[in-house]
Amino acid sequence: MSDTPVEDLLSTVLRAYNLRAGIYGHPAVCGDYQFGTAGDGNASFHLLGTGECWVHTRTEAPIHMRAGDLIVMPRDAWHVMRSNDQPPDTGAMRQPKEGDGGFTTMLCGHFDFDSGRHNPVLEALPDIILIRADAAGDRLRHLANLMMIEVETHDPGHAPVLDRLADTLFVMVVRHHIFFSDAEHRGLIAALADPRLRKALDAMHQRPGENWTLERLASEAAMSRSVFAQRFNEVVGATPIDYLTRWRMVQAERMLRDPRASVASVMEDVGYQTEAAFRKAFKRVHGYGPGRLRRMFRRGGRSDAA
Repeated sequence: MSDTPVEDLLSTVLRAYNLRAGIYGHPAVCGDYQFGTAGDGNASFHLLGTGECWVHTRTEAPIHMRAGDLIVMPRDAWHVMRSNDQPPDTGAMRQPKEGDGGFTTMLCGHFDFDSGRHNPVLEALPDIILIRADAAGDRLRHLANLMMIEVETHDPGHAPVLDRLADTLFVMVVRHHIFFSDAEHRGLIAALADPRLRKALDAMHQRPGENWTLERLASEAAMSRSVFAQRFNEVVGATPIDYLTRWRMVQAERMLRDPRASVASVMEDVGYQTEAAFRKAFKRVHGYGPGRLRRMFRRGGRSDAA
């Protein structure tokens, strides 16, 4: 078995895709209400502070949430937060309003990645992750409580504190899904749980510029070439070389943000011998060439990989 724990490889991937989080709002509602936050393409979450609500989706029965429960939509699944389990009126989305009954408070936010929304971590997660308060574990429960305290006290500087705590929340949700969820793992998360595939992934992640071939990667995994290729494709959903190419281009995108780094130096660092091959691979992964990326950052923009 690899000596590298799953968390270390996960940290490498999350750092490369540059996780960012933010808070949509902190609604306090009662009476008849419904609202949704889907549609912007970001992963979203709702943490219930007090009271209760029902989450309506297109694929599940209404989900009843109580204080302390957390729900995450890694791929922006359509959803509506509602005061009851009756079907929402999607033609007239109502905002929260005051009325009779006890208050429900929640913290609503999003997770985003500088290198684009399509990345192996999000792709490996289910459409909906529900973590009940009594199953969250001490660390995740304490983090959720701290977030609610920050938003309710509204002390100076609370906004950046909440954003940083939301960053941590995403990582802890992924860890909870890996170690405590009964759901079947898939994609990168399933591969990280496979000791042999993890060795090959670790080699690619730590040394993307090496002259990797299918044979060398199979050797890292202590598997035959054919068995490794089939197993990797089945678990990850991509061939080893396709995964390596995407990983190299994610690294290249990070390096090219530094105006001091030349395309030629980055090309060599991620294992390419010719600029034409590098530019072709970069455009295939990100949807645009290195030159456009440079211009975007000179204008103060940000990338959005395909």
